[in-house]
Amino acid sequence: DPLPPFTLPPPQSPLTPPRGERQFAQYRASHSGHRGLFRKMAAADTRPWAEQFKLSNMMAQEYENGMTGAQAVSKMKDLLGAKGCWPPDRESVPEEWEEALLLRFFIGFKKNPEAGSEAFSDMLAWRKDNGINEIRQKLLNGLEPSEFPRYETVRRFYPLLKCGKDKHGCPILITLTGLIDPAKLVKAVTLEEMRLYIIYEMESKFIKLCQLTAETGIFYRALEVHDLKGLGMHHLATGPVGLLRKVVKEVSANYVEISDKVFILNCPFASVVRTVLRQVVPARSQHKLAVHGALAEYEQVLGERAAREEYHECLFGGDMPEGLNAEEGDSMDKWPKVTVPARDKKVVEHALTAGQTVLWNVCPEALDVGCSLVFNSKSGKSTRVFEGEERIASLQRGSFQAEEDGKLVLALDNSFSYLKQKVVLYDFEILNVQQLSTQSSEDLSAAAGP
Repeated sequence: DPLPPFTLPPPQSPLTPPRGERQFAQYRASHSGHRGLFRKMAAADTRPWAEQFKLSNMMAQEYENGMTGAQAVSKMKDLLGAKGCWPPDRESVPEEWEEALLLRFFIGFKKNPEAGSEAFSDMLAWRKDNGINEIRQKLLNGLEPSEFPRYETVRRFYPLLKCGKDKHGCPILITLTGLIDPAKLVKAVTLEEMRLYIIYEMESKFIKLCQLTAETGIFYRALEVHDLKGLGMHHLATGPVGLLRKVVKEVSANYVEISDKVFILNCPFASVVRTVLRQVVPARSQHKLAVHGALAEYEQVLGERAAREEYHECLFGGDMPEGLNAEEGDSMDKWPKVTVPARDKKVVEHALTAGQTVLWNVCPEALDVGCSLVFNSKSGKSTRVFEGEERIASLQRGSFQAEEDGKLVLALDNSFSYLKQKVVLYDFEILNVQQLSTQSSEDLSAAAGP
């Protein structure tokens, strides 16, 4: 019997042709619309790095969609102008950052000026709604990372390191991903405190890159290193991880195309991970990712990108950064606990005298629980201090000043759960009034949270 005719399986993506010269030739012939892209993929850019990423060259470069960078930026301005978003306020988009910032959004959104301008518009609205320009002004005035909100607590469970520069002058930013502890993080800080800290970190990084680009005329992005050493089962805690991912996703959507290269170190089963990433990461971004196993595999690679002293020594087996091995300052292990059985409620009371200010903390140990906090004065007046719109699953913190004697009543509701009991940690700390009077209202707000 004759063999059946040779047929190709349908390609998974126009950017990932099948192996083999014959198959590739047929694939290329059937996807003639991508010939220009194949030429660009085949012809590696051999120009020096500074020439490749010189802003004027990137503006003159023709991209896969047939538009030059300058044409794309011009079209984005027209689209933004039609929506009333251009020209923007100069606190959000300084004139000297304008072209590079629009180019970041064009490249970051698949070189699609429509999608890029839409995201740019959303970014401007996000900055206005969240007071990001006030944060930028603090950073431009010299605010140090150690002064970021809840710095010592957050970095303990979400360690980010700012190091030196690579051989091109790109800032090196290290995330000790294996030391991130989502479950402890959501117990140590509120979601809003975590969100605010990440905003400060991202805005600080973004300012540095924009300033470098404006000063040098080179499209600067950061070299990011993610060290997975210490990765464990606690990273699979879906609730805390989901909350952290939600915060990071919201913030990072407004800081686009700021990474030049991403090294993933100490990755278990690195070869398997590389194969998976080739399937799930868009082809346009694969050149940015480099996955490596243990030190012997990545030491030389890091050395080719920057001198060893430009990194932190912990990547090469040295000591961890100071403070990461310290005990958590909030001493949550010492907080009282209350167990709320399934289909039940519990109440905790704390007496206050007139004039006292209390810093209150409530945090489920695992899973969610209904929560409300009310102050009942002796005169019969009831004041709602806190009542979550939904059940809480992470730390909630706030402050309250009693105008008269009474009781602070914490009500925990687990009546919706038919099977699982909930353990809730809580703490009521009476603030020192004399010390409190020396603090600004802004400092108190940052300490107390929403």
